[in-house]
Amino acid sequence: MGRDKTLALIANTYIWSTMRCEVYHYVETCRICQVSKGATTNTGLYMSLPIPTQPWANISMDFVLGLPRTQRGMDSIFIVVDRFSKMAYFIACKKTTDALTVARLFFKEVYRLHGLPSSIVSDRDTRFLSHFWKTLWKLTNTRLNFSSAYHPQTDGQTEVVNRSLGNHLHSLVGDNLKMWDQKLYQVEFAYNRAVKHSTGLSHFQVNYGYNPRAPIDLAPIPDLVRKSSKAEDFIKQLKKIHETMQESLKQTTEGYKIVADKKRRALEFQVGDLVWVVLTKDRFSVGEYNKLSTRNIGPLKIIEKINHNAYRLKLPSHIRTADVFNVKHLIPYRGDHDEDVVADTPNSRANSLHPGGTTTKMTFTDT
Repeated sequence: MGRDKTLALIANTYIWSTMRCEVYHYVETCRICQVSKGATTNTGLYMSLPIPTQPWANISMDFVLGLPRTQRGMDSIFIVVDRFSKMAYFIACKKTTDALTVARLFFKEVYRLHGLPSSIVSDRDTRFLSHFWKTLWKLTNTRLNFSSAYHPQTDGQTEVVNRSLGNHLHSLVGDNLKMWDQKLYQVEFAYNRAVKHSTGLSHFQVNYGYNPRAPIDLAPIPDLVRKSSKAEDFIKQLKKIHETMQESLKQTTEGYKIVADKKRRALEFQVGDLVWVVLTKDRFSVGEYNKLSTRNIGPLKIIEKINHNAYRLKLPSHIRTADVFNVKHLIPYRGDHDEDVVADTPNSRANSLHPGGTTTKMTFTDT
C-alpha cells in the first residue's frame, strides 16, 4: 500500500529502533511495486536543439497520417520545415510511401529550391531508419538526428506546424473532405506568409527579404511613392533580418527553457546503470496492450548515453520497440543485487512480474 501506509500498519503491532528505515528500504526495493505501479515523473531538463545560423541548413521532417483518401489516392502529408526561418513545405503523399519515394519528393520539392541541408531532425519512422535513407544522407555529408522514440517534444517545432496545418485544412476543406490535397498549396502559402509574433516577420521575409504578392495586394489603394533600393542595401537588409531571426530564436529558446525547467528536475544515468523502463501504449504491438499489462519492464542495463535526456538500453529480443528512451520513461532500479536483470528469453516479460532474489529475515525486539 506504499511507504507510509505500510509503516503505519506495522507500527500498530511492532516497534524497534530501525523500523522506519527498514520499512522505507523494503518498500523502495520491492520488485512487484517497481514493475506494476505507475509513477508520474518530471525528470529531464529542457534541452534545445542547436540554433541554426542560416535558412535551410538545418531542417526537420515529419508525416501527418490518417487523412481521408483523396481521388488521387493521397492519405498523408510529408512535412519539411526549415528550423531557422520556420518556413514549411506540405507535400501530399501516401501512407505506403517508402524511403526511396520520400527522397524523390524531397529532391523534387525542396532540394531544387534550397540545396542540401547539413542536418535533418526526424522521428524514428521506419522510412527514416532504413538503410537506403541513412546511406543517402551519409553520401551527402548530411547529419541525421533522430528524436527519442515516442517523445514528440524533442522536435516541438514540427508538432506546432502539424497543429497549424490541421487548423488551416479544417477551415478550407469544409465538407469536401476528399479534396484536401487540392487545398494544400493554399495552406502552404498562407502559413509561410503569416507574420510571426516573436519577430514581426513572415517566413517568406526571413528567406527572401520580402513578401510575395497575395490576393490582398490586388485591392485598389492609392499609389505610394516607392523608393528604389540598391543591391547592397538589399543584402544588408537580408543580413539584418537573419541576425534578428537568430537572436529571436535564442531568446525564445532561453525563455522556453526557463519556464519548462521550473517544473522539472535533472536525472542522469551512467552506462551500466540498471533502470525500469516505462512502456507507453504506443510501444506495444497491435492487440498486445491492455490496461492490466505490465507498466514497467526490467531491470534493464544502459549501454549508451546519447545525451542528458536520451539513453540506449539493452532490450530482450522479444521486446520489439526502439531501444532509445527518453529519461522521462526511465525509473532508477532500487535493489541490492544485479542478478535479476531481464534475461533474453520469451518469458522474461512475464518473469519480471515476480520478485526474485533472497529473502531478508527481520528480527523483532519486544520493548
